[in-house]
Parts: sequence; C-alpha cells; structure tokens
Amino acid sequence: MKKVAYVTNTDSNDLSVVDLVEQKELGRIPIGGSPRGCMVIDAKGRNGYVSNCAGNTISVIDLHSNRELTRIPVGVAPRGVALSPVQELLFVSNSGSADLSIVDLRTQEEVGRVPVGDNPRALSVTPDGQYVCIPCWGSDAVSFVKVNHEQPDASFEAFRVPLGQDAKPYHAMADGDGVHVYTANTHRHTISVLNLLDMKVEREISVGYGPRGVLPDPDEPFLYVSCEASNTVAVIDKTTWSMVKEIPVGPTPRGMRIDQVDKVLMVVGFSRYLTPAILAEANALSVIDLRTKEKVNTIKVGLGPCSVNIYDPALYEPQREREQAEVTAQ
Repeated sequence: MKKVAYVTNTDSNDLSVVDLVEQKELGRIPIGGSPRGCMVIDAKGRNGYVSNCAGNTISVIDLHSNRELTRIPVGVAPRGVALSPVQELLFVSNSGSADLSIVDLRTQEEVGRVPVGDNPRALSVTPDGQYVCIPCWGSDAVSFVKVNHEQPDASFEAFRVPLGQDAKPYHAMADGDGVHVYTANTHRHTISVLNLLDMKVEREISVGYGPRGVLPDPDEPFLYVSCEASNTVAVIDKTTWSMVKEIPVGPTPRGMRIDQVDKVLMVVGFSRYLTPAILAEANALSVIDLRTKEKVNTIKVGLGPCSVNIYDPALYEPQREREQAEVTAQ
C-alpha cells in the first residue's frame, strides 16, 4: 500500500485519494452530504472517519479498499471529528445542535451527547485524553469537555474559556506539550494561546486575515496558521510567540497536515469564488517544504477541499505484526 493523503471535498461530496510519492490524485471516494472535518484514522490504521455536515452522520471508510462501509448517525450538522488517545472513542462537534457526540468505535454507535457552546467547529483532544477542546464559533469561547472513559455518557463540559468579542474560533488544537491549546480566531485575525494548567488565555498573537486552522510542528518550535483571507500560511515561532513569516499558498487555505517523515506541510485551498487568475491553484493541495518554509507544489483535488489527513501504512506495520503474532500463538 502507498502513502496517501485523504482530502475532504465539501462541494463534490467525496474524498480525494492523493499519491504522496507521485503527488497526484488517484481517485475519489463518494461519501455523505457536504463532508467537512478532517478524516481521522483509527489506531490500527484500518478505518477512517469523516463528518457529513448535511447528512448528520459520520462516514466509515475502509482504508484498504478505499470505500465507504457505513454511516453512523450523530447530532445536527457535524463539523469536526477527533479520536481519544486512551481508548476507542470518537468525538464529533455538532454545529447545528450545539453539542458533542461521543461514538464507541467498537460498536460504531453514539454512546453519549454533551451540550457545549453555540456552533462548535474543528476540535481536538489533549494528549492525555482528559479533555476535548471545542471551539464554539457562536459563543466566542472554547468548551472543554471532561471525558469519562469508563462511562462516556457521564462526560461533561468542565470549563468554557472566553476568547473575546467576535473571536469566531474555527479550530482548537491541543499541543503535544500537554500544556497549551491554540485557537484560530477568524474574525479577530489572531490565534489565542490557552494554558490548560489554569484554563486561561495566556496570550493572543496577530496573524494574517481570517485564520482557520492552527497546527503545531511536533519536531520544531513553530506553529502554522492557515489564513484564508490572506491566501497565506503564517509561521509563528513559539520561542518568541511572534509571527516570523507568511507563506503564499493557493486561494482560501483551511485544513493542514504535517508529514513528519518527508518534512512537508499539506494545506488545502477551499476555493469557491474563482477568477481566471487563481484557477490553476484552486481546489488543490499546496505542498510546503518545512525546511525552507516555501511552497514547492500544487496538487489538484475535488471541489471545495476543506481538510486533509495523511495515511502512511508503514506506521501501522508494527501493530499488525503484533496482532499476527498473537493469532499465530493461539
């Protein structure tokens, strides 16, 4: 199997499968209506899960056959999906019903629903699995849901941290340091740095216009912020908490993913209102070399690409070998 990227195409209702070696689209997987959030991949590398905003479901994708297996009903207008690092739980932010669905991946059923702030968007989970961090566009705040892993339906909103008037946070990303959470504040043109130790905003940093996604580099002290109204990716140095560069990319950048092996950043261009000048880079992935922090390629995908994730089969081989050894031993 090849290393591929899966791109969520909101306007063509499918997933693009992109060969990352040849850097070209291999094909598309039809799924539910208006898919939005980044497809997440289970711990065994077998299935992917992506939200269908218009269908109120989660599509389950078989990564070996690249086909949709089934759909799981959740709340109204699901936007973001995230996995628990502790056990097989999937968290879904439902923008239309202002709540968080908790799905047990073993049974592929919703097992809990937690009210949060208004219009929740792209969420994440802290590295220890204790909190789900949910940006609430309509509340200008971040909801932190305390997860009860033994009894998921007993999970609850433990904190709600305000970000300031008209923040309109689109994405909340927990850092691997276990201390910080970052939000992309679309209307304030900033990111907020929240501290989990006291559940307060530590600082606010100006970036480009209309930030949508924020992503920490796991290997270097940088944050990358997709600024959709600037058509750039802002680079923030975490040692000084300042913006040090803006990288031009395709029109209306949103979702991002880092390939740690090849040291590149993939950025989708959510392009709807096109002019002849931007057609070549519209509805595409921009590829950024993290060593030079320059754009090096454009890969065409489906319509209205919103998010991207990377599937590298080699990362799951040790898990499969252990499972095979257990079967043989029995």
